[in-house]
Amino acid sequence: MNKKLFTILFLAFIANSVFSQTTNVDSVSMTIGTSVDVFYNLSTGKKDTVSNRNWHLAFAVRNAQPPLRTMQASTVLINEGRGVSLYESNQSFANWSTFDTTGWKTWPTTFNSDSTWDIGAFNKNRNLTNPFDYGWGTYDMTSRDVTGSKVFLIAIDGANPGAPSNNFRKVSIQKIAYDSMWVFTISKLDGTDSNTVTIKKKDFAGKLFAYYNMNTNTVIDREPIPAKDWNLLFTRYKSLVTLGPTTIMYPVMGVLQNNNTMAYKVQGDSANSFRYDTLQFVSKIRTIDWDWKVITTAPGAWPVKDSLVYFTRVANKINKIKFTSYYAGQDRQSIVFNKTDYAGLSVNEAVKNKLEVSVYPNPASENIFVFLNSNVKQAQVTISNLSGKALISTEITANDKVDVSGLPMGMYLLTIATNNGSETVKFIKQ
Repeated sequence: MNKKLFTILFLAFIANSVFSQTTNVDSVSMTIGTSVDVFYNLSTGKKDTVSNRNWHLAFAVRNAQPPLRTMQASTVLINEGRGVSLYESNQSFANWSTFDTTGWKTWPTTFNSDSTWDIGAFNKNRNLTNPFDYGWGTYDMTSRDVTGSKVFLIAIDGANPGAPSNNFRKVSIQKIAYDSMWVFTISKLDGTDSNTVTIKKKDFAGKLFAYYNMNTNTVIDREPIPAKDWNLLFTRYKSLVTLGPTTIMYPVMGVLQNNNTMAYKVQGDSANSFRYDTLQFVSKIRTIDWDWKVITTAPGAWPVKDSLVYFTRVANKINKIKFTSYYAGQDRQSIVFNKTDYAGLSVNEAVKNKLEVSVYPNPASENIFVFLNSNVKQAQVTISNLSGKALISTEITANDKVDVSGLPMGMYLLTIATNNGSETVKFIKQ
Protein backbone atom coordinates (compact mmCIF):
# COMPACT_ATOMS: atom_id res chain seq x y z
CA MET A 1 0.00 0.00 0.00
CA ASN A 2 1.18 3.52 -0.77
CA LYS A 3 2.74 4.98 2.41
CA LYS A 4 0.95 8.31 2.01
CA LEU A 5 -2.40 6.62 1.47
CA PHE A 6 -1.78 4.40 4.51
CA THR A 7 -1.05 7.47 6.64
CA ILE A 8 -4.25 9.19 5.50
CA LEU A 9 -6.34 6.09 6.23
CA PHE A 10 -4.67 5.61 9.62
CA LEU A 11 -5.33 9.22 10.65
CA ALA A 12 -8.91 8.90 9.49
CA PHE A 13 -9.28 5.77 11.61
CA ILE A 14 -7.83 7.53 14.65
CA ALA A 15 -10.07 10.58 14.17
CA ASN A 16 -13.12 8.37 13.83
CA SER A 17 -12.28 6.32 16.91
CA VAL A 18 -11.32 9.26 19.12
CA PHE A 19 -14.18 11.50 18.12
CA SER A 20 -16.89 8.90 17.44
CA GLN A 21 -20.42 10.01 18.15
CA THR A 22 -23.93 8.61 18.42
CA THR A 23 -27.09 10.72 18.25
CA ASN A 24 -30.42 9.60 19.73
CA VAL A 25 -33.80 11.28 20.05
CA ASP A 26 -35.08 11.35 23.63
CA SER A 27 -37.97 13.02 25.41
CA VAL A 28 -39.27 13.91 28.85
CA SER A 29 -42.95 13.97 29.75
CA MET A 30 -44.14 16.12 32.62
CA THR A 31 -47.87 15.54 32.94
CA ILE A 32 -49.68 18.70 33.99
CA GLY A 33 -52.20 16.88 36.16
CA THR A 34 -49.61 15.22 38.38
CA SER A 35 -47.00 18.01 38.27
CA VAL A 36 -43.72 16.16 38.31
CA ASP A 37 -39.96 16.57 38.22
CA VAL A 38 -37.77 14.33 36.10
CA PHE A 39 -34.24 13.34 37.17
CA TYR A 40 -32.34 12.36 34.01
CA ASN A 41 -29.17 10.28 33.54
CA LEU A 42 -27.17 11.38 30.48
CA SER A 43 -25.34 8.06 30.07
CA THR A 44 -28.26 5.66 30.31
CA GLY A 45 -31.25 7.86 29.51
CA LYS A 46 -32.83 6.67 32.76
CA LYS A 47 -35.66 8.90 34.00
CA ASP A 48 -36.80 9.06 37.62
CA THR A 49 -40.15 10.82 37.72
CA VAL A 50 -41.34 12.18 41.07
CA SER A 51 -44.07 14.52 42.27
CA ASN A 52 -43.01 18.11 42.82
CA ARG A 53 -46.18 19.18 44.62
CA ASN A 54 -45.49 17.21 47.79
CA TRP A 55 -42.79 19.48 49.26
CA HIS A 56 -42.29 23.09 50.33
CA LEU A 57 -38.83 23.18 51.95
CA ALA A 58 -35.62 21.26 51.21
CA PHE A 59 -32.85 20.81 53.80
CA ALA A 60 -29.26 20.04 52.75
CA VAL A 61 -28.05 16.63 53.95
CA ARG A 62 -24.46 16.72 52.69
CA ASN A 63 -21.79 17.12 55.34
CA ALA A 64 -19.60 20.18 55.64
CA GLN A 65 -16.12 20.00 54.14
CA PRO A 66 -14.33 22.99 55.68
CA PRO A 67 -12.86 25.40 55.00
CA LEU A 68 -14.51 25.90 51.59
CA ARG A 69 -17.55 23.61 51.43
CA THR A 70 -19.59 24.49 54.48
CA MET A 71 -22.61 26.09 52.81
CA GLN A 72 -23.51 22.75 51.22
CA ALA A 73 -24.33 21.44 54.72
CA SER A 74 -26.60 24.27 55.86
CA THR A 75 -28.64 25.26 52.81
CA VAL A 76 -32.45 25.47 52.85
CA LEU A 77 -34.37 25.79 49.56
CA ILE A 78 -37.98 26.74 48.93
CA ASN A 79 -40.17 25.19 46.24
CA GLU A 80 -40.50 28.53 44.48
CA GLY A 81 -41.61 27.02 41.18
CA ARG A 82 -44.82 25.88 42.89
CA GLY A 83 -45.73 29.16 44.55
CA VAL A 84 -43.73 29.07 47.78
CA SER A 85 -42.42 32.48 48.87
CA LEU A 86 -40.18 33.35 51.82
CA TYR A 87 -40.26 36.56 53.87
CA GLU A 88 -37.74 37.40 56.60
CA SER A 89 -39.10 39.19 59.67
CA ASN A 90 -37.07 41.18 62.21
CA GLN A 91 -38.57 39.11 65.03
CA SER A 92 -36.77 36.43 67.01
CA PHE A 93 -37.96 33.07 68.31
CA ALA A 94 -38.71 34.81 71.62
CA ASN A 95 -41.65 36.44 69.77
CA TRP A 96 -42.93 33.11 68.44
CA SER A 97 -46.29 33.18 70.27
CA THR A 98 -46.89 36.86 69.43
CA PHE A 99 -45.46 36.80 65.90
CA ASP A 100 -46.81 39.90 64.11
CA THR A 101 -47.25 39.78 60.32
CA THR A 102 -48.27 43.42 59.91
CA GLY A 103 -46.70 44.76 56.71
CA TRP A 104 -45.35 41.35 55.70
CA LYS A 105 -45.46 42.20 51.99
CA THR A 106 -42.70 44.76 52.56
CA TRP A 107 -40.37 42.32 54.34
CA PRO A 108 -37.20 41.16 52.57
CA THR A 109 -37.92 38.25 50.22
CA THR A 110 -35.33 36.05 48.57
CA PHE A 111 -35.06 33.26 46.00
CA ASN A 112 -32.89 30.19 45.59
CA SER A 113 -29.52 30.75 43.93
CA ASP A 114 -29.35 30.52 40.14
CA SER A 115 -25.72 29.33 40.28
CA THR A 116 -25.34 26.67 42.95
CA TRP A 117 -27.24 24.16 45.07
CA ASP A 118 -25.28 25.49 48.04
CA ILE A 119 -27.27 28.71 48.53
CA GLY A 120 -31.01 28.60 49.13
CA ALA A 121 -33.55 31.33 49.85
CA PHE A 122 -32.97 30.98 53.62
CA ASN A 123 -29.24 31.63 53.15
CA LYS A 124 -29.35 34.54 50.73
CA ASN A 125 -29.37 37.38 53.28
CA ARG A 126 -26.37 36.17 55.24
CA ASN A 127 -23.64 38.58 56.31
CA LEU A 128 -20.85 37.92 53.84
CA THR A 129 -18.25 39.57 56.06
CA ASN A 130 -18.89 36.97 58.76
CA PRO A 131 -17.74 33.46 57.72
CA PHE A 132 -19.85 31.94 60.52
CA ASP A 133 -23.15 33.48 59.31
CA TYR A 134 -25.39 31.15 57.29
CA GLY A 135 -28.38 33.47 56.82
CA TRP A 136 -30.84 31.71 59.09
CA GLY A 137 -28.26 31.01 61.82
CA THR A 138 -24.68 31.37 63.05
CA TYR A 139 -22.01 28.75 63.67
CA ASP A 140 -21.00 28.34 67.33
CA MET A 141 -17.35 27.33 67.68
CA THR A 142 -17.99 25.90 71.15
CA SER A 143 -21.01 23.69 70.50
CA ARG A 144 -20.15 23.24 66.80
CA ASP A 145 -23.82 23.77 66.02
CA VAL A 146 -25.30 26.29 63.60
CA THR A 147 -27.87 28.03 65.79
CA GLY A 148 -30.76 30.15 64.54
CA SER A 149 -33.12 32.63 66.16
CA LYS A 150 -34.98 34.28 63.27
CA VAL A 151 -38.65 33.74 62.45
CA PHE A 152 -39.57 33.51 58.77
CA LEU A 153 -42.96 33.78 57.11
CA ILE A 154 -43.73 31.31 54.34
CA ALA A 155 -46.52 31.90 51.86
CA ILE A 156 -47.83 28.80 50.10
CA ASP A 157 -49.29 28.71 46.59
CA GLY A 158 -48.55 32.35 45.91
CA ALA A 159 -50.60 33.60 48.86
CA ASN A 160 -51.64 37.26 48.62
CA PRO A 161 -53.10 39.74 51.10
CA GLY A 162 -56.56 38.52 52.08
CA ALA A 163 -55.76 34.87 51.33
CA PRO A 164 -56.87 32.26 53.90
CA SER A 165 -54.54 32.01 56.88
CA ASN A 166 -53.91 28.32 56.17
CA ASN A 167 -51.84 29.46 53.17
CA PHE A 168 -49.19 30.79 55.56
CA ARG A 169 -46.74 29.26 58.01
CA LYS A 170 -44.20 30.65 60.44
CA VAL A 171 -40.93 28.77 60.76
CA SER A 172 -37.81 29.09 62.86
CA ILE A 173 -34.76 26.91 62.29
CA GLN A 174 -33.33 26.13 65.72
CA LYS A 175 -30.10 24.49 64.68
CA ILE A 176 -28.01 21.99 62.81
CA ALA A 177 -26.70 19.84 65.63
CA TYR A 178 -23.01 19.07 65.04
CA ASP A 179 -23.55 18.76 61.26
CA SER A 180 -25.73 15.70 61.79
CA MET A 181 -29.32 16.76 62.44
CA TRP A 182 -31.67 19.60 61.53
CA VAL A 183 -34.13 20.90 64.16
CA PHE A 184 -36.83 23.42 63.26
CA THR A 185 -40.26 24.55 64.48
CA ILE A 186 -43.16 25.30 62.17
CA SER A 187 -46.84 26.16 62.71
CA LYS A 188 -49.79 28.08 61.36
CA LEU A 189 -49.83 31.78 62.19
CA ASP A 190 -52.24 31.32 65.09
CA GLY A 191 -49.93 28.77 66.67
CA THR A 192 -52.00 25.72 65.83
CA ASP A 193 -50.64 22.66 64.04
CA SER A 194 -47.27 23.33 65.65
CA ASN A 195 -44.47 20.85 65.08
CA THR A 196 -40.82 20.67 66.05
CA VAL A 197 -39.20 18.56 63.36
CA THR A 198 -35.86 16.75 63.30
CA ILE A 199 -34.16 15.50 60.15
CA LYS A 200 -31.15 13.20 60.54
CA LYS A 201 -28.70 13.62 57.69
CA LYS A 202 -27.60 9.97 57.87
CA ASP A 203 -31.13 8.91 56.87
CA PHE A 204 -30.55 10.56 53.47
CA ALA A 205 -27.00 9.47 52.75
CA GLY A 206 -25.98 10.03 49.14
CA LYS A 207 -28.68 12.65 48.50
CA LEU A 208 -28.51 16.43 48.18
CA PHE A 209 -31.62 17.28 50.19
CA ALA A 210 -34.35 15.98 52.46
CA TYR A 211 -37.75 17.52 51.68
CA TYR A 212 -40.54 18.71 53.97
CA ASN A 213 -44.29 19.01 53.31
CA MET A 214 -45.87 21.73 55.44
CA ASN A 215 -49.45 20.57 54.81
CA THR A 216 -48.91 17.02 56.02
CA ASN A 217 -45.95 17.75 58.33
CA THR A 218 -43.96 14.92 56.80
CA VAL A 219 -40.34 14.55 55.68
CA ILE A 220 -40.09 13.34 52.08
CA ASP A 221 -37.38 11.25 50.41
CA ARG A 222 -37.67 11.98 46.68
CA GLU A 223 -34.23 11.96 45.01
CA PRO A 224 -32.76 8.97 43.13
CA ILE A 225 -30.10 6.91 44.90
CA PRO A 226 -27.27 7.68 44.72
CA ALA A 227 -27.24 11.40 43.91
CA LYS A 228 -24.58 10.85 41.24
CA ASP A 229 -27.07 8.65 39.34
CA TRP A 230 -28.70 11.72 37.80
CA ASN A 231 -27.22 14.62 35.83
CA LEU A 232 -30.11 16.87 34.80
CA LEU A 233 -33.30 17.87 36.59
CA PHE A 234 -36.30 18.95 34.52
CA THR A 235 -38.31 21.08 36.94
CA ARG A 236 -40.00 24.40 37.72
CA TYR A 237 -38.35 27.35 39.45
CA LYS A 238 -38.42 31.15 39.36
CA SER A 239 -36.18 33.13 37.05
CA LEU A 240 -35.91 36.67 35.75
CA VAL A 241 -38.15 36.82 32.68
CA THR A 242 -38.95 39.77 30.42
CA LEU A 243 -42.62 39.83 29.42
CA GLY A 244 -43.26 42.85 27.22
CA PRO A 245 -41.95 45.95 29.01
CA THR A 246 -41.74 44.20 32.40
CA THR A 247 -39.01 42.01 33.88
CA ILE A 248 -40.08 39.96 36.88
CA MET A 249 -39.28 36.77 38.78
CA TYR A 250 -41.52 34.31 36.96
CA PRO A 251 -42.08 30.53 37.34
CA VAL A 252 -40.53 28.67 34.39
CA MET A 253 -39.94 25.07 33.35
CA GLY A 254 -36.25 24.52 32.80
CA VAL A 255 -33.26 22.25 33.30
CA LEU A 256 -30.86 22.30 36.25
CA GLN A 257 -27.54 20.45 36.50
CA ASN A 258 -26.38 18.16 39.27
CA ASN A 259 -23.08 19.00 41.00
CA ASN A 260 -21.40 16.22 39.02
CA THR A 261 -22.28 17.82 35.68
CA MET A 262 -20.74 20.82 33.92
CA ALA A 263 -22.15 22.46 30.81
CA TYR A 264 -21.47 24.96 28.05
CA LYS A 265 -23.98 26.92 25.97
CA VAL A 266 -23.37 27.62 22.29
CA GLN A 267 -25.66 29.89 20.31
CA GLY A 268 -25.61 31.59 16.94
CA ASP A 269 -25.32 30.44 13.36
CA SER A 270 -22.44 28.07 14.15
CA ALA A 271 -24.16 26.33 17.10
CA ASN A 272 -25.18 23.19 15.25
CA SER A 273 -21.68 22.58 13.80
CA PHE A 274 -19.68 23.77 16.80
CA ARG A 275 -16.66 21.67 17.83
CA TYR A 276 -16.55 20.43 21.39
CA ASP A 277 -12.84 19.75 21.96
CA THR A 278 -11.95 23.29 23.17
CA LEU A 279 -15.04 24.04 25.26
CA GLN A 280 -14.67 25.72 28.64
CA PHE A 281 -17.39 24.15 30.77
CA VAL A 282 -18.94 25.84 33.81
CA SER A 283 -20.60 24.43 36.90
CA LYS A 284 -23.41 26.99 37.13
CA ILE A 285 -26.50 24.82 37.68
CA ARG A 286 -28.65 26.91 35.33
CA THR A 287 -26.33 26.81 32.32
CA ILE A 288 -29.01 24.98 30.30
CA ASP A 289 -31.84 26.83 32.05
CA TRP A 290 -35.23 27.54 30.43
CA ASP A 291 -34.66 30.00 27.56
CA TRP A 292 -34.07 27.43 24.81
CA LYS A 293 -37.78 28.00 24.18
CA VAL A 294 -39.92 31.12 23.75
CA ILE A 295 -42.57 31.71 26.41
CA THR A 296 -46.05 31.59 24.91
CA THR A 297 -49.10 32.05 27.11
CA ALA A 298 -51.44 29.96 24.94
CA PRO A 299 -51.43 26.17 25.47
CA GLY A 300 -49.89 24.05 22.73
CA ALA A 301 -46.52 23.91 20.99
CA TRP A 302 -44.08 26.67 21.98
CA PRO A 303 -41.30 27.82 19.62
CA VAL A 304 -37.87 26.28 20.26
CA LYS A 305 -34.73 28.22 19.36
CA ASP A 306 -32.95 26.51 16.48
CA SER A 307 -29.44 28.00 16.74
CA LEU A 308 -28.83 26.86 20.30
CA VAL A 309 -27.11 23.73 21.63
CA TYR A 310 -25.64 22.65 24.95
CA PHE A 311 -22.61 20.51 25.69
CA THR A 312 -22.41 18.66 29.01
CA ARG A 313 -19.45 17.02 30.69
CA VAL A 314 -19.58 14.28 33.32
CA ALA A 315 -16.05 13.22 34.25
CA ASN A 316 -14.50 12.87 30.75
CA LYS A 317 -17.68 12.08 28.87
CA ILE A 318 -19.18 14.71 26.57
CA ASN A 319 -22.80 14.98 25.39
CA LYS A 320 -24.50 17.48 23.13
CA ILE A 321 -28.15 18.39 23.67
CA LYS A 322 -30.36 20.17 21.18
CA PHE A 323 -34.00 20.79 22.04
CA THR A 324 -36.33 20.21 19.11
CA SER A 325 -39.85 20.68 20.53
CA TYR A 326 -41.74 21.79 23.61
CA TYR A 327 -45.45 21.33 24.27
CA ALA A 328 -47.41 22.75 27.19
CA GLY A 329 -51.10 21.93 27.29
CA GLN A 330 -53.85 21.37 29.82
CA ASP A 331 -53.24 17.62 29.89
CA ARG A 332 -49.48 17.26 29.45
CA GLN A 333 -46.11 18.93 29.12
CA SER A 334 -43.44 17.33 26.96
CA ILE A 335 -39.90 18.07 25.80
CA VAL A 336 -38.12 16.41 22.88
CA PHE A 337 -34.38 16.71 22.31
CA ASN A 338 -31.50 15.18 20.36
CA LYS A 339 -28.70 13.82 22.53
CA THR A 340 -25.31 13.16 20.95
CA ASP A 341 -22.83 11.01 22.89
CA TYR A 342 -19.15 11.56 22.11
CA ALA A 343 -16.70 8.77 22.90
CA GLY A 344 -12.95 8.86 23.56
CA LEU A 345 -12.53 12.57 24.25
CA SER A 346 -9.80 14.11 26.37
CA VAL A 347 -11.07 17.23 28.07
CA ASN A 348 -9.04 20.42 27.95
CA GLU A 349 -7.81 21.31 31.43
CA ALA A 350 -8.35 24.97 30.60
CA VAL A 351 -11.93 24.53 31.81
CA LYS A 352 -10.60 25.00 35.33
CA ASN A 353 -9.81 28.61 34.52
CA LYS A 354 -13.21 29.48 33.12
CA LEU A 355 -14.71 32.56 34.75
CA GLU A 356 -17.72 31.70 36.90
CA VAL A 357 -19.77 34.48 38.47
CA SER A 358 -22.85 34.66 40.66
CA VAL A 359 -24.51 37.80 42.02
CA TYR A 360 -27.23 38.32 44.59
CA PRO A 361 -29.62 39.43 45.81
CA ASN A 362 -31.48 39.92 42.57
CA PRO A 363 -33.57 42.10 42.70
CA ALA A 364 -31.40 44.33 44.92
CA SER A 365 -32.01 47.60 46.74
CA GLU A 366 -28.73 48.49 48.50
CA ASN A 367 -25.83 46.23 47.51
CA ILE A 368 -25.05 43.57 44.91
CA PHE A 369 -22.71 40.85 46.20
CA VAL A 370 -20.42 39.39 43.52
CA PHE A 371 -19.02 35.87 43.90
CA LEU A 372 -16.12 34.70 41.71
CA ASN A 373 -14.66 31.24 41.33
CA SER A 374 -11.79 30.50 43.70
CA ASN A 375 -8.94 31.07 41.23
CA VAL A 376 -10.01 34.69 40.55
CA LYS A 377 -8.69 37.25 43.04
CA GLN A 378 -9.93 40.55 41.60
CA ALA A 379 -12.16 41.89 38.85
CA GLN A 380 -13.39 45.08 37.23
CA VAL A 381 -17.13 45.62 37.60
CA THR A 382 -19.10 47.90 35.30
CA ILE A 383 -22.83 48.58 35.69
CA SER A 384 -24.60 49.92 32.61
CA ASN A 385 -28.13 50.73 31.62
CA LEU A 386 -29.79 48.72 28.86
CA SER A 387 -28.54 51.24 26.29
CA GLY A 388 -24.95 50.40 27.23
CA LYS A 389 -24.13 53.62 29.11
CA ALA A 390 -21.74 52.90 32.00
CA LEU A 391 -23.06 54.23 35.32
CA ILE A 392 -20.75 52.56 37.86
CA SER A 393 -17.23 51.26 37.40
CA THR A 394 -15.20 49.83 40.26
CA GLU A 395 -12.59 47.20 41.08
CA ILE A 396 -13.52 44.40 43.47
CA THR A 397 -11.87 41.42 45.10
CA ALA A 398 -13.39 37.93 45.25
CA ASN A 399 -16.73 37.79 47.10
CA ASP A 400 -17.06 41.59 47.29
CA LYS A 401 -20.05 43.90 47.07
CA VAL A 402 -21.05 46.87 44.91
CA ASP A 403 -23.20 49.72 46.22
CA VAL A 404 -26.21 50.23 43.92
CA SER A 405 -28.35 52.28 46.31
CA GLY A 406 -27.95 55.40 44.16
CA LEU A 407 -29.37 53.83 41.00
CA PRO A 408 -32.99 54.48 39.99
CA MET A 409 -35.31 51.48 39.98
CA GLY A 410 -35.07 49.40 36.81
CA MET A 411 -33.03 46.76 35.01
CA TYR A 412 -29.26 47.00 34.56
CA LEU A 413 -26.33 45.09 33.06
CA LEU A 414 -23.47 44.12 35.37
CA THR A 415 -20.25 43.16 33.58
CA ILE A 416 -17.42 41.43 35.42
CA ALA A 417 -14.05 41.47 33.63
CA THR A 418 -10.97 39.48 34.74
CA ASN A 419 -7.88 37.94 33.19
CA ASN A 420 -10.00 34.83 32.56
CA GLY A 421 -12.57 36.66 30.46
CA SER A 422 -15.74 38.58 31.14
CA GLU A 423 -19.37 37.83 31.86
CA THR A 424 -22.47 40.03 31.85
CA VAL A 425 -25.57 39.39 33.94
CA LYS A 426 -28.82 41.30 34.32
CA PHE A 427 -30.13 42.53 37.64
CA ILE A 428 -33.06 44.59 38.86
CA LYS A 429 -32.76 47.58 41.20
CA GLN A 430 -35.89 47.81 43.31
